[in-house]
Amino acid sequence: MHAASIAEVVTILETIIADCKSKQSRLGYFAILYKLMTGAVIKGIAMGIFQDNTRMEKLDVQFANRYLDAYFDYTNGRPVTTSWKIAFEAATQDDLIVVQHLLLGINAHINLDLGIAAADICTIDTVHQLQSDFVKINDTIAEVYGELQSRFVKISWPAIFLSKIDPRVTNAVINFSIVKAREVAWGNALLLCNASANRDEIIAATDNIVLKVANAIRHPSSVKNFGLKIIHLFESKNVAGNISKLAGD
Repeated sequence: MHAASIAEVVTILETIIADCKSKQSRLGYFAILYKLMTGAVIKGIAMGIFQDNTRMEKLDVQFANRYLDAYFDYTNGRPVTTSWKIAFEAATQDDLIVVQHLLLGINAHINLDLGIAAADICTIDTVHQLQSDFVKINDTIAEVYGELQSRFVKISWPAIFLSKIDPRVTNAVINFSIVKAREVAWGNALLLCNASANRDEIIAATDNIVLKVANAIRHPSSVKNFGLKIIHLFESKNVAGNISKLAGD
């Protein structure tokens, strides 16, 4: 299911979320986050915060389709990138907390997909014109994630301690940083714009690097894992209810 506009992205995400709620699927956690991110981009376009709104919508749709294609390929038994495969497979685990599921999705989508999407809509001559808006869309993602902190508490009260964690700061949650992810994505965009015959090799190599981040999220150090286990102990196991709480319902 491919989107041709931001409005279609939102419609498809709503379909995914409804399906995940009915199936009690943890894949709905990232879908909710992504819908919130998309809404923030729509708001930003309406407010004129981007240098080029037409280009930003094009990037947003190209970026979103990377996730939508991966989601529908995976759920229909077709191959997906290693980064998305580990994120999607983690949804069957009942020992990860909601934040970990969200970070696995963010990891695959920013570290791998964003650079590819940017390169897809640019050439080596035009890519540098995108950098300012590229940074702003990442700030939007970080801000949306931050706004979710209060909703985590409704799922598990120990998550109140996550309010002290800023995903934009280096060495934050499980060594994951949206700032570092942005740098990787931008570097990949430049690399891919310069690539020709070796594009697939670059994407595959990046995918393998992103996999290492995913493994760190799934299997954190013993100290961090202890804290996550405490949160998990008190976290609601009602997946559909958790999806609703993340949505602010």
